[in-house]
Formats: sequence, C-alpha cells, structure tokens
Amino acid sequence: MSDDELMHPIGEDRAWSESYYFNFVDPTTGIGMFTRMGFRPNNGWADALHVVYLGGKRVAFTYGRRDIGTNLSEYDGDLTAGDLTLTCEAPHKQWRIHYDGPAQDIENAEILLMRSKERPAGWFSPEALHMDLTFDCLTDPHYAASGERGHFEQSGQVAGSISIGNEKFSVNGYGVRDKSWGPRDWGAGSASGDKNEQATDNGPAPFVNWFSMNFGDHAALGGSCFRHKDGVMRGEGWIQRDGQSMALKNVSISTDYEPDSIVHKSVVLTGEVEGGEKLEITGRVTCVCPTKIPMPGGATFVNEGLAEFNWGDRKGYGIAEHWHAVSL
Repeated sequence: MSDDELMHPIGEDRAWSESYYFNFVDPTTGIGMFTRMGFRPNNGWADALHVVYLGGKRVAFTYGRRDIGTNLSEYDGDLTAGDLTLTCEAPHKQWRIHYDGPAQDIENAEILLMRSKERPAGWFSPEALHMDLTFDCLTDPHYAASGERGHFEQSGQVAGSISIGNEKFSVNGYGVRDKSWGPRDWGAGSASGDKNEQATDNGPAPFVNWFSMNFGDHAALGGSCFRHKDGVMRGEGWIQRDGQSMALKNVSISTDYEPDSIVHKSVVLTGEVEGGEKLEITGRVTCVCPTKIPMPGGATFVNEGLAEFNWGDRKGYGIAEHWHAVSL
C-alpha cells in the first residue's frame, strides 16, 4: 500500500496521468485551498493548479508547468511543478504542501468563466503568495480502484501558514487528499459512456459531481456521481468515521444554480452507509472557482465550489465540484 505513494509504471494511453490532490478548509478563518499536481509523461509535462480561497468570492489563483520524461520514478523525490512542491514525509501519514511564487489575486473567481480576452482590465492583482502546510492523515486510505489504474482518498488535519501580499493567516482545519494513476480524460461523458452531452432545457447538466467534506474529527466523506440517462446524478463513495472506513452506496446529488449560469449555489446529497444507515447532507456553496480545460469544439469547466455542509446538527466544510461540457 505504501508503494502507491510512489509513481507507477506508465501505460501507453496518451492521456495517462499520475496525480496528487489535497484540499482543506479552516472553519474559523474561512480560508480554504485545493491543489492538484498531475504528471502526464506521454505529453511530456507535469502541471500544478493551486488555488487558495480567501473569503467571499476572492481567490488566489496559480498555475505552472514543467517538462518531464517518461520514467516517472525519477520524480518520486521531486514532486514540483511551477512554484508548488509536495513532499511525502511519511507514506499515508504526513505530507507537506509548499508554495512560494506569484499568484493572481482575483476579487470574484467567477470571472474565470469568461474568455481571457473579454475580461476587463484589472480583473486581477499580481501578488506574492507563500504557503507552508502540513497534512496529517487521520485514517487509512480508502481505495476506489487499485492495480494498473488506481485511486484512493484519505482524510486529514491541516495546519500551517499562508500569506498573500501583506496579509498573513495561520490556518488549522480538515481536508481530504487523493492519489490517482491511469488514463485521465477530461472530456464529457455519462455513466452510459455517451460523450458530449450538453445542458438541457432545464438548466445546467454536469456530467460529473465530485464531493469532499469533513465534519471536524467526527467524520469525512467523499465520492463522485455521474449523470445517467434519466438526468439524475448517481454514484458512490466512502465515509471515514471513528477510525473505520465504509462504503457509501446509492449516492445522488441534486443542485441549484445561479440564474442562467453553471455556477452552483447549493447541493443536496443523499445516500446509504454500508450497513443500511441513511444520510442526507445539504450544502451551501460560498465560492466557486472555475478551471477551464480546452477540449475539441469547446471546453470542460471544472467548477470547484467551497461549501458549508449540514448533516443533522453537525456542520462541515469541503468541496462540491461540478464538471460541465461547454461548446465554444
């Protein structure tokens, strides 16, 4: 299991990728973060997307790339792309997330839905961003897949410091990490495998909803739903509670959106814990940071929504992520 923290032998698929993802939310300050570093050896590059939620709709946005070779084992001690560095201090126990470089300080992240040439002058301020965080894993990883194509997720507690310009924050919260390896296709598709499904007359129709939420040290949940032919987002996931990891079954997610927009403002998740316990969790999305992935004839927007969740009388925080195929 600890070997899965390292790079894996690459496949022939041009879209083969090995990626590391981390997020967290500090419930006291409202500061949050998500970061993803992906290695695509058959394309010859690795990239890093790193975003810090700074309150309201404000974010610090960064992106960087580096050239890489096809022997990914060379990068096991060199997980760096752009100005982001990930360090495994102890497999499945502790990671360090470090960023030191420029960032776009964006007052309203939703402007990233606009084409860059259409954004008004001054849509962001250039600032220096520094971040040094420690991610201490709270549970063993939950595997959704393993072998040549693998994916696991793991909950953790996060602490450290973030500064942007003259502002400095000490943060302490909870988050989720994941690790994936195998072909990664960002194009639209449904559970049936149909491609390029667009929005319906009833509004936006995302083809993937991924979720990640932490309820303090009580529990963490995660998983994904895919759009089926009946239009319902259904899938499965995991819950880590009281030191145990269990499957989530029959998960479905419904979403409300801002008018005439693919920006989601609230979600309702229902599902069943392994063993029969029913759950219903509502979420209020406080900030959506869109990330655009160019595709033939359009783009996939991965809209990363920072959210507050309610599960009975418990309050939690995390990410509600929606993938939309958009024709351009």
